[in-house]
Amino acid sequence: MSSDKISSYEAFIFDCDGVLLDSNDLKIQAFRRVLELNGFRPEVIAAGSDWQSRSFGTSRYRLFAELLSGRFGPPPPVTLERLLADFGTECAEGYLAVPETAAIRSVLPILAARARLYVVSGSDELELREVFRRRDLTHYFIDIFGSPRSKIENVERAMQDYLAFAGQKPAKVLFVGDAIADLEAANATGCHFAFMEQYSTVRRMMFDRAQVEGFRVIRDIGELFAHGTPAFQAGCTGTTEGNK
Repeated sequence: MSSDKISSYEAFIFDCDGVLLDSNDLKIQAFRRVLELNGFRPEVIAAGSDWQSRSFGTSRYRLFAELLSGRFGPPPPVTLERLLADFGTECAEGYLAVPETAAIRSVLPILAARARLYVVSGSDELELREVFRRRDLTHYFIDIFGSPRSKIENVERAMQDYLAFAGQKPAKVLFVGDAIADLEAANATGCHFAFMEQYSTVRRMMFDRAQVEGFRVIRDIGELFAHGTPAFQAGCTGTTEGNK
């Protein structure tokens, strides 16, 4: 397990829900409303909602496809396109109303001045870009990536962009996330990882994994600068250059 100062990172990847925006509850409630409006049985809604809350970072395309597959019980006669459209409608205005998480307006300008910043989210990519534009956050980030591509694919897109910029030298990248999917994407792509726990829906599971894997736990992104120049514990278990 190695120790790395914040100044040593050349790029940062941020999840959106529960990291930049306090929007996890919004997503959970929107998911349940869409299932209710489209006639899913109560027991299917309960099981599907529980799975969704433990699977943040998973594309909405996959979430609804799993419901339609009958994984949690027989689905009603509704299309994936209808569910996606309804979910997008439910989230659109809510995304503009939820608060930002603590310290992002003070931390992002500092990081953006010295490193390349990216957003990688399970949210719809076009929707998320519009939300960030309307919240005046876009200018902090090189790019914003979302579904329908998977989180791992989108981290790879961010890494490819960084490597093209940096001349293909080994990248030292920190992924700040709050979900199992974030950690697994970091592990799969050679990023270091920091778990932001304040709004996480899987806090206990992530604490347990932090004990085993050694990644840093923070309450909000302001703690990236706690105690002056902090050290992060490299949290990835892979064998790529970024973890050495």
